[in-house]
Amino acid sequence: MSNTPAASGQVVISQPVHQHAYETAVAAQRAGLLYRFVTGIYDTRRGLADRQRWRLIPRSVRQRLDRELRRRWHPELDPALVVAIPSYHLLAFAYRSVASLPGFRRWDAERWAHEHFDAAVGRWLRRAEPPAIVHAFEGGALATLRAAKERGAATVLDVAGAHEHYLQILREEGVVGVPSGARSCVREERELADYLFAPSELVVRCLLDNGIPAEKILKIPYGVNPEQFVPMDGRPDGKFRVLFVGQIGLRKGVRYLLEAWRRLGLPDAELVLVGAADADGRRILRAYAGCYRWAGQVPKHEVHRWFQRSDVFALPSLSDAWGLVVSEAMAAGLPVVTTASTGAVVRDGVDGFVVPTCDVDALCGKLLYLYEHPAARREMGASGRGLIESRYTWSHYRQRIVAVYRAILEGRDPQEAIDEMDRDHQAIVEGSR
Repeated sequence: MSNTPAASGQVVISQPVHQHAYETAVAAQRAGLLYRFVTGIYDTRRGLADRQRWRLIPRSVRQRLDRELRRRWHPELDPALVVAIPSYHLLAFAYRSVASLPGFRRWDAERWAHEHFDAAVGRWLRRAEPPAIVHAFEGGALATLRAAKERGAATVLDVAGAHEHYLQILREEGVVGVPSGARSCVREERELADYLFAPSELVVRCLLDNGIPAEKILKIPYGVNPEQFVPMDGRPDGKFRVLFVGQIGLRKGVRYLLEAWRRLGLPDAELVLVGAADADGRRILRAYAGCYRWAGQVPKHEVHRWFQRSDVFALPSLSDAWGLVVSEAMAAGLPVVTTASTGAVVRDGVDGFVVPTCDVDALCGKLLYLYEHPAARREMGASGRGLIESRYTWSHYRQRIVAVYRAILEGRDPQEAIDEMDRDHQAIVEGSR
């Protein structure tokens, strides 16, 4: 461990795209600890986000850019504390908009944007006032953490995925893994971090199995907004509806769900898929044409309506560190069918069912049970929402994050801070019964 710097307590949070990092930044801001939140595309209304600069851009592209920017914003986050470095991800966005046209070569624009964003954050850190803590996210943090070390900051790496676990599943399924360079980058990021934040027990186990000392790992679950994702009683069509939300490809296990649904052939029922499809996903969708309803990619602020129209949520993921959509489904009062490879908080047989990864027969059995037992669906859905409200809201997440930041800044054991907070939460829950 490096010595914690005796600085003013300022925290820099760096995350290029993922919106749950906004909650991390808001937590630090509310506690008076946020120096800057550095991100890629964000609607600051300044610089490249100033719509007045778009006059020469074709209208159709302007409209897509505007939709993208509106997603990249948080009402509680002070825009004066946001440093946006959008050029790389805007180029990646533009490439994706035309990549399907003939003549365009295949290119991992997202990875390119992450790497260049990371390098830019490193350069920015070397010029900025030295922070006390730099909190970055795995897979795009190597240059950031190197610069943080040079400035004497305590380093935090948010590990949002069970990297090696996923690669192992891919190998078992006969799928080619990611390039070795990406694995090397992840290893070096972990070595540079003083602390690694893991959202679930799945990620904790993955880190331990791959040589990370236990004293560096802090389990901090992400949250959900139970005021946005609320149950809705009764639907006019009365059709049994199973919902999947996520990228349609290999990682989320959608082909196992489609195969289970095809085998079941349930009357007066439909499987709804919400999410964009990658190249693998498009092949899967073609293979199961006629078995599903595909809603495509839906704006984040509209996803909750799909939960309210459904009876069951299914995410048979091959590897998912937290499964944010699972928590959202639970908050919306849906029973969940997921896998042992998802780091969700679903209690098997209580809030839904946890089945083995890649097991079509198990998926068939649990979906059929929920189809035939509406009372069990209601009971499991209510149980799941109660669990989310008691332990896994964004408010709980913010409290844990701030407790850890303060412990690091004060030279205390951050794990003890988490344990104390969890004991307080449990006492509140037991006292309300």
